[in-house]
Amino acid sequence: MDSEQDSRQSDLRGRAEAILATTVQEPADGSQIEMRRLIHDLLAYQIELEFQNEELFSIQLQLKDARDRYARLYHQAPEGYLSLDASGVIRQFNQTFASMVDNECADLMGRSLAEFMAAADRDIFLGRFKAFFKNPEGKSMDVTLRRRGKPASSLIARLTGRRETDTVSPVGRRLAPPLLLVIVSDISVQKAMEDALRQERDASQRYLGVVGSIVIVVRQDQTVSLINPAGCQLLGYRQEDIIGANWFDRFLPERLRVSAKAHFASLIAETTDLIKSQESMVLTRSGEERIIAWRNTVLRDTAGYITGTLSSGEDVSERRQAEIALREREAILHNITEAAQDAIVMMEPAGRISFWNPAAEHIFGYTREEALGRELHPLLAPERYHDAHYKAFPVFQRTGRGNAIGKTLGLQARRKDGVEIAVAVSLSSVQIRGQWYAVGILRDETERRAQEIELRRLATTDPLTGLANRRYFLAQVERELNRLKRYSASAALLMLDLDHFKQINDAYGHAIGDAVLKHFAFIASQTLRKIDLLGRLGGEEFAALLPDTTMTGAYPLAERLRGIIMESPAMTGAGSIGFSVSIGVALLAQNDLDADAILIRADRALYRAKNRGRNRVEMEKWDDNDRTSRRRTVTTRNQ
Repeated sequence: MDSEQDSRQSDLRGRAEAILATTVQEPADGSQIEMRRLIHDLLAYQIELEFQNEELFSIQLQLKDARDRYARLYHQAPEGYLSLDASGVIRQFNQTFASMVDNECADLMGRSLAEFMAAADRDIFLGRFKAFFKNPEGKSMDVTLRRRGKPASSLIARLTGRRETDTVSPVGRRLAPPLLLVIVSDISVQKAMEDALRQERDASQRYLGVVGSIVIVVRQDQTVSLINPAGCQLLGYRQEDIIGANWFDRFLPERLRVSAKAHFASLIAETTDLIKSQESMVLTRSGEERIIAWRNTVLRDTAGYITGTLSSGEDVSERRQAEIALREREAILHNITEAAQDAIVMMEPAGRISFWNPAAEHIFGYTREEALGRELHPLLAPERYHDAHYKAFPVFQRTGRGNAIGKTLGLQARRKDGVEIAVAVSLSSVQIRGQWYAVGILRDETERRAQEIELRRLATTDPLTGLANRRYFLAQVERELNRLKRYSASAALLMLDLDHFKQINDAYGHAIGDAVLKHFAFIASQTLRKIDLLGRLGGEEFAALLPDTTMTGAYPLAERLRGIIMESPAMTGAGSIGFSVSIGVALLAQNDLDADAILIRADRALYRAKNRGRNRVEMEKWDDNDRTSRRRTVTTRNQ
């Protein structure tokens, strides 16, 4: 160091001597020469000092530039820098740290670093700081620093320590207390990523633990490296019994092992394509075979080579069995609907036909192709039903409900040829994919209703004359009597008997006698009103019920009927046969107990007509002593 200084001064002296040598010198005596030498030395030294000052100024500028560059690097560094004393007080810091805690520089100097920490970290930091200060090498602490802004926020920082080099005097005396250099790194993003990764890893583990599907990894050596609890439960083994086991030898039925291994080897060698979705059998510990629907993918290393497979599977054994059972039921249902004698029709939410079985083709005359897609009601329902349908249909579309749903109704339907037929319609609703469909079973009731009408006719009418028989007639008299009592109405009853009818039978035979009875029934029916009911009580005895009729109306009607019969002989195979009729008239009364009470009074009037010469009408006067019901024997008056 000293030799360099001497060399540098010698160089400066040489430069000064060279400058003085250029000045003009005059002759001088000895004293002047000495004086001049002194002046020369002074001037040379002055010039030397000027050179030194210039170099010193240049060095100062370089030092300032270097210090400025360092300050910029220090304050603009991506990390925060702190110098802490042994008490954790901030003695120096850069701008980066000030920005981290969102504080002004003047607010940081002399404050404890712990003041900027979250409460949970502060006590931990203070408890560890002494050891950290003494031996910081290779150590770090993660703490949460609070920012001052509004709203308050925080960051996660990693504090890394390093001892500053001690400053000592030339004689070994310490000039300043030791400081700890702390590098403050903002690891908030890193922590967030680590937390997210940890959460994702934990979530994946939880997913594998709770997911109902099987998850399995098979390595290229055919051994299992991962399986989740659902897979263990399905196979019936503990996880440690499965990991490392050969998947194909342990868990596949023997008949499938060779082909499965060959395909797996080809997949690892990349000589065959991955089957992304497939169903295959697995063998459980109990020996049961289960059907698994797999979704597969391959695993690759960083070089892109296949290292194994990752598969997720769902046990579909029960589903496949259910599908088989469903197909069987569908086949049975198809056979039923195909063989059914009743029409089975389904109507979709828009009102169009979506199902039409063979019986519907037979009953209505439309083929399946003609019916499907057509609106049901315009196709089958008579127009008189349309208004009611269109009013109720929107409610059915929304709710699946309606007045006809769940009921069996007797209605009329229209065939393809336009003929209306009687049908019994049973309706139900079914919801499919959130929309309501109607299912109807329609039975052709034409023949049955005709039979019912015929049975009703046979049960209520006289087979010879077609008039009401005795049972039906008496029932109607009872009904009329009840109506009369309830509404204070009026009604009359005529008892009619053909005069000398036995003589006609004896003379011409019963066939001719029947013809005469039928002729009488026709003439009487044509003469009476539509609201009147004419019935045959037995033999040649008849009766007529006249609703809403008083005595003033009943007697003239009976008299007119008698006269018409008298003037209308019966045209038979034996020729024209004339005959007459005797008629007894009685009124229904409020205190009549039943129909028999009325018949008794009408029969008395008829008996009187017979006794007074026949072919006449007689009125029965009301007698209070004859209101009780008595069984009466009908006798044929043929004398």
